[in-house]
Amino acid sequence: MTVEEPIAVAGRGEPSRPPGPLEARHARSRAFQNVRDGDASERLTSTHWHIAAALGLGWMLDGIVIALYALIVPYLLADFGISLNLLTLAVTITGVLAAFAAYFWPWLADRIGRRTGFIVNVGLTCGFLVMIVVSSNWLFFIVFYTLMRMTIAGEWAIGSLLTVETWPAKHRAKVLSAARSLYGYGVVIAGLAGTYIVAPHGWRWAFLVPAVIGLLAVYVRFLCPESPAWVRNRDAIAARTEDAPPEQRTTWAERARRAAVGQLFEPGQRKRTHVALFVAATATMSWYTLGYWAPFYLQESHGWSTAEYSSWYIWWGVAGAFGYYLMGWIADRWSRFRAMLTGNLIFIVTLVPWALATETWQLWVFGLASNFGLIGVWGTVLTYTAELYPTRMRGVGMGLTWMVAGFLGVLVPYGALWIRNATGSFTAAFMLIPLLLVVQLIGLLIARMDFAGKQLDSIAT
Repeated sequence: MTVEEPIAVAGRGEPSRPPGPLEARHARSRAFQNVRDGDASERLTSTHWHIAAALGLGWMLDGIVIALYALIVPYLLADFGISLNLLTLAVTITGVLAAFAAYFWPWLADRIGRRTGFIVNVGLTCGFLVMIVVSSNWLFFIVFYTLMRMTIAGEWAIGSLLTVETWPAKHRAKVLSAARSLYGYGVVIAGLAGTYIVAPHGWRWAFLVPAVIGLLAVYVRFLCPESPAWVRNRDAIAARTEDAPPEQRTTWAERARRAAVGQLFEPGQRKRTHVALFVAATATMSWYTLGYWAPFYLQESHGWSTAEYSSWYIWWGVAGAFGYYLMGWIADRWSRFRAMLTGNLIFIVTLVPWALATETWQLWVFGLASNFGLIGVWGTVLTYTAELYPTRMRGVGMGLTWMVAGFLGVLVPYGALWIRNATGSFTAAFMLIPLLLVVQLIGLLIARMDFAGKQLDSIAT
């Protein structure tokens, strides 16, 4: 079976065969019935909102964890008596392992389901966060921080799979952008934790905040059904295997059930995979350069205190959250490209004066405006990459895409640190981001792929 041989999926319009045994079992659930039409649905139900809420809470958890690390770097250096280079090296290794995990979790979701994969993932994340709180030395901290990053690296990808496969196509970018905006509010919560928990009480207790958010996400996910697209795909694979000649059944079934990386580069899918990798990589490299080092830069180059840069980080996250709403609306109203073009241009024209700023008001105004554009496009980026893969290999495809992007994201902060050591400031590293985003826009123009408002089954087969 190649990517030109799609598996027929019943349930869209007039079914080609009666519901399979897996769908019949899931259909007993009212929640499953509410989203049975998948992205062809015209009606929003409470189940759609539960799915969006679970994804949003997962993104909020991610935002808190990533931002907390940026805020506590000075504390880690002091408490554990380590150098910035050692900390960066350790977190680089963590990032490499997390990048592998970014492939594993969506891959697992292709096999055990979107809902089950998410629950297992977030449950483990919460446990590791609690262990970070009680860490007594550097080794204990980095081990459980690494394990936590390895689980959270796949959490949002699994949640995104269920969302794109159940929400109406005409709302796909808006809901993913709205859910992704909670990452910005997670940054806000991290900033509040930096001001009211880290500064007066130390950094460890701050990690209980994302643990609580994670438990709430698990509870909401229990209210959600399995993806109808995934369920029907599994039934269709089983049915097609039975229809195949006896001598071909084992080979065909293994190939269909275990979509491998090689299948992502077969004719008909290869170009889409390349485009997904390119967009994810350029977006990740842009964010990691600024998102990881901005607070430390404000402290080192401008002498800001923990309270000052934490306060800035709060509003920086709020500005990014509002960027999601605008870019998501543009993406569904016109095209994915126009949304990314708008966000990137806003970022480019505001990042340069921020990186060169000498006054406090400039750091505030241009900093918040730049994040409005930089983070605002991420909901569209996730939508765009998910649309490029068929259901049977969407998990594997998204896993590969964000694993590669994760590797680059690991290297970029280290490269930014090297530039800082060579020049004495992060300014030069920050000034390279606009060039990267210009390259991204040129690549999108060349690729000429845009699927705004289209159902997944009609896009990638």
